[in-house]
Amino acid sequence: MSLIRLLSTDFDGTLIGGEWEDRCAPLLASELIATVGEGAIWAVNTGRSLESAVEGLLKFGAPVSPEYILTSERHIYHPDGNGGWHDYGDWNRICREHHDQLFENSGDFFEQIRNLVEKSPGVILQRNGDGVPEGLIAESEEILDEVTARLNALPGRQDDFHYQRSNIYLRFCHRLYDKGSTLAELGRLLDMPTTDILAVGDHQNDLAMLYGRVAGMVACPANAHESVKTAVLKAGGHVSRLEAGEGTAEAIRFYRERENES
Repeated sequence: MSLIRLLSTDFDGTLIGGEWEDRCAPLLASELIATVGEGAIWAVNTGRSLESAVEGLLKFGAPVSPEYILTSERHIYHPDGNGGWHDYGDWNRICREHHDQLFENSGDFFEQIRNLVEKSPGVILQRNGDGVPEGLIAESEEILDEVTARLNALPGRQDDFHYQRSNIYLRFCHRLYDKGSTLAELGRLLDMPTTDILAVGDHQNDLAMLYGRVAGMVACPANAHESVKTAVLKAGGHVSRLEAGEGTAEAIRFYRERENES
């Protein structure tokens, strides 16, 4: 019996990408069937919105469905029994309250960010439907690296004001909410010890769940950002030889086989 009781996987670059693009690689399909069949709970932990995650999962076509979707690096959803998804526990409500309060108090800082973006070619400031800034999109990682360094030097930043990075994307957020803290909350709600959790991701916004503190087993595919590979190795985790979904499948098999040998 596998000791993987909760499998937390990023989506873009971890489940999809590479040779199989937005479809589920056969090797990954086999590992998901085996892992879920052995009693594990699968949660997709993504930076996507719920709508985008559900749309992506439909195209992905996995042979099993995740029991939870963790979205925008901070919200937890569970199937509602009618084909939809609903908030799981009080986490999402509290999270939204914290973010609303933080963003309401960050008007002057957002104005500084807007001025910074106007002076930075190749960067766009994203806003939500209410006009509140949500994050940045840059033409390259190098440009975003430079703008992020300048953003960090801006005065008047709220103590709780933070952001998540993923490739050319940066999303503003409350410092208490990321993929790691959200996974930890899911583990708490499920009464799941960290030793039984496997987390797999590929980019900077996955780091919070890959340091070995909220998941006792950690891994990344071969296409992972170098900072992710470093963190995974430091935590005693597994860096796959294969990319994207096939690399994630290799990681799952690595832990399943290691556990079955113990």
